[in-house]
Amino acid sequence: MPGLHHDSRYTLWMVDNDVWGAAAQVRTADRWHSAAANWNSALTQALLDSANFPQRCLVVDVAAGSGDPALSIIKRLTEGRVIAIDSSRPGLLLAKRQVDDLGLGSKLRLVQADAHKLPISNSCVDRVTCRCGIMFFTHINTAFAEILRVLKPGGRAAFLAWGQFEQPFFESTLGAVLRLVPGTRMPEPARAMFIFAPRGSIGDALRRAGFRHIEERHMTLPRIWVGSPQDLWQYFQEISTLFHSLIRAIPANMRREVDEAVCIALARFQWGDTITVPAQVVLATAQSQN
Repeated sequence: MPGLHHDSRYTLWMVDNDVWGAAAQVRTADRWHSAAANWNSALTQALLDSANFPQRCLVVDVAAGSGDPALSIIKRLTEGRVIAIDSSRPGLLLAKRQVDDLGLGSKLRLVQADAHKLPISNSCVDRVTCRCGIMFFTHINTAFAEILRVLKPGGRAAFLAWGQFEQPFFESTLGAVLRLVPGTRMPEPARAMFIFAPRGSIGDALRRAGFRHIEERHMTLPRIWVGSPQDLWQYFQEISTLFHSLIRAIPANMRREVDEAVCIALARFQWGDTITVPAQVVLATAQSQN
């Protein structure tokens, strides 16, 4: 694929059981497929709309996980191509199954690499996207500089990050654990999820990297689950590897109390068989200099 380096120096190989791979396996599990089909749809839609893809373009999706939103992007393009990049080999292997099943191998390339050292030539990419990944880049200035490097003059990048922890879903689930179980606290690695919640923080980082025409919007979007509060809570416990230490801290004699509190809180958002939880996110777009 044009622009892609084939040099092992640019690839960061990870162990097969890394935390992101474990989460990807849960996301793509058959038993959750129907219930979770629209769980992230509104987030993906907002990100893709903001990217404003031309029909013929090369897109790089960074922190691509198990293949979404890269698969959603390629379905929007008539003649474009997508390079999906992630550091997790297990996640990309799961994505490959979907790519092969859909016959999209000629349009979507999956690459295991480090966002801080993208294996892509200078100034060859039209668009870069990243959904809920930039919070975990170890050196955000380096990662943004790399994205800017690979963008064509006037190319556009779109990023979606989580808003503050104090929002309905996290308060209903993790918040219940923190309130009810004495001595528990947010795991340190998980705090990174919310580092871009303060207004202006993504914009400031993009500006330092040299991006222009920066826009940052704080939005509330629906996350839709088809199923019971009990199933949603179970799914979240399985998928949220960064919070596993907090969940394991629930004593056996308090497990029922915590589960009931979480399910009661989630039931507030239930209508029939559907749970719709408002999610607070930050959406930022920026361009490289013409």
